[in-house]
Amino acid sequence: MRTTLIAGNWKMNTTLADAHTLALGVRDGVEHLDHIQVVLCPPTIWLTELAHEAIAPGRMPHLHLGAQNLYFEEKGAFTGETSPLMVKEVAEYTIVGHSERTHVFGETAELCNKKVKAAFAAGITPILCIGEDVQSETSKEELGKVLEVMIEGLTEDQLKQLVVAYEPVWAIGSGTPATPEYAQEICEHLRQWLTSDTHILYGGSANEENAKAFLQQSDVDGLLIGGVSLKLQPFLSVCTQANDLHISSY
Repeated sequence: MRTTLIAGNWKMNTTLADAHTLALGVRDGVEHLDHIQVVLCPPTIWLTELAHEAIAPGRMPHLHLGAQNLYFEEKGAFTGETSPLMVKEVAEYTIVGHSERTHVFGETAELCNKKVKAAFAAGITPILCIGEDVQSETSKEELGKVLEVMIEGLTEDQLKQLVVAYEPVWAIGSGTPATPEYAQEICEHLRQWLTSDTHILYGGSANEENAKAFLQQSDVDGLLIGGVSLKLQPFLSVCTQANDLHISSY
């Protein structure tokens, strides 16, 4: 049985003080929720502080830090970028290919593939995002074609470790998520390119009110949460619901 994973993407938000307070609150709030995995993805500039002060690797086996992005080169003249070797010092996960990276910064599926491979090479687990701009009858086929490019060349073991986040662009930040049934349909379709062990998350206006409905779907193994991850109590509510559902499924 796949362990539920709840990831919080803070995006370009929080001061250092805010980040520290929020991370400590999450750490204390999920201490006993050890039937799930929780990943916090703060702005890269705060990763070192949080790794040393709030969420030291290994301190709580079910709580992890993740980066919001990385570059595929180990070092070099790439001003403003963060290499996998840098990220692995302070984080165990990294988001790759978030829709804001593909739409605002023009990242391609081919570039995402390089980043996924670089993350694995450094011992970092990628959370690979994929989603369609507009919901249509061809959404599943289009997503399948993009996913094929993103995971090209990955080994069976890497596919098992990979986390894929289905995030329909039309739902992100809209307050109108996909229906749980539609999310299940898409996640089930994507799994044919993956493995039975691959974690597939849903992301797109997920919150404490709809989390349970998504998590009850057989191919939705967790949630990638944006805005709600910046609000301590709602985020902890999602984590608690996920933990309770996992326990009740035994």
